Amino acid sequence: MQTSYWSRNFILILIGNALLFMVYNMQVPVLPLYGKHLGMSPAQIGIFVGAIMFAALITRLFVPWFSDRFSKKVLLVVGILLYLLAAVGYPLLGSFGLLVFLRLFNGLGHGITTTYFATSAAAELPNDKIGEGMGYFGIGTMVTASLAPLLALDLVHRRGFAVFFLACIGILFAAMLAIFGTSKPTQPAVETVEAAPVFDRQFLPQCGLVFVLGVLMSGVMTFTPIYAEIRHLSVISGFFFVAAIAGVVIRPIVGRTFDHRGPRAILLLNTVLLTAGVLMIAFVDRNWLLLVAGVLYGVADGAIYPTLQAWIFKETTLANRDTATGMFLNSYDLGMGLGAVILGWVVEAVGYQGMFLVLTAVATIYIVLALLLSRHSRELGAA
Repeated sequence: MQTSYWSRNFILILIGNALLFMVYNMQVPVLPLYGKHLGMSPAQIGIFVGAIMFAALITRLFVPWFSDRFSKKVLLVVGILLYLLAAVGYPLLGSFGLLVFLRLFNGLGHGITTTYFATSAAAELPNDKIGEGMGYFGIGTMVTASLAPLLALDLVHRRGFAVFFLACIGILFAAMLAIFGTSKPTQPAVETVEAAPVFDRQFLPQCGLVFVLGVLMSGVMTFTPIYAEIRHLSVISGFFFVAAIAGVVIRPIVGRTFDHRGPRAILLLNTVLLTAGVLMIAFVDRNWLLLVAGVLYGVADGAIYPTLQAWIFKETTLANRDTATGMFLNSYDLGMGLGAVILGWVVEAVGYQGMFLVLTAVATIYIVLALLLSRHSRELGAA
């Protein structure tokens, strides 16, 4: 009988990652509102929110150097400490420039933690269970993400931004405790003959697709809370909640499907759902329509991202997995960062509804990209 991959290490890494992403997802609906509260323009909000992704991108360029000198455990602790520094500073700094500077520190922590949480989890999994294992790893993220908007928006409305940031600090401390509880990886270390490259052409299909996904996600996550207020809709926390629940439900199915059939069919179906969800947001005028859009968005997000991540893990080796993960996450964060900034300018030019219509056009192109770039992946289905 095959040994279960549900080791103590895997569970603690899953928990630590889930708690870190709970903080991230608590900030998703709140930081745009915080920026608006401080008097930022839509373009400034886009820069403020997107700065984390640019810092994360630069940080991951040094992944091979980090991996050669420090253990993943040490790097995760450092990354969480940088997240903590940002959470402490947000309520204390009021100027746009200082907040963006602090957001860059948050991005350093984000770049480190997202890389090494994912590779630490993958190191605990057998190769023939990568899709399923990373699917369950992602469920931890989605479960906490389902609670994050409800908790975050309720705290802000009832207690204010200061209490919200205190809650973020407490959750980050819990994430650090989980990492302190881990031991050395169960799989043997791999001897590295030479430094792995920062860029590898074989991963361009996955990285291209996750880049566009980042652009789409940045538009939805950054501007839907403000657009919902303008439309006088009261279920923005419900939007993120149902999206997260939909993602939790779909991930085990997606993981098993990937292990048996590869990524192609998953990507095609869910890019269509994503396009429908973004289009629905553009014309939403009822609370229930926003919730339906949340389900479509959540299913697509819960399927596309882990499919692309499992696909890149399937094609890399254990020796260069850190580098491949850094390249993959950099592509996503570049899309998130550029998307938030550029779409902020689009909002100023054509308004919020116009921006979501532009995003719908991008999502439509995404369907074609998924069809073209996943063509050579058919052999992965022969598991």
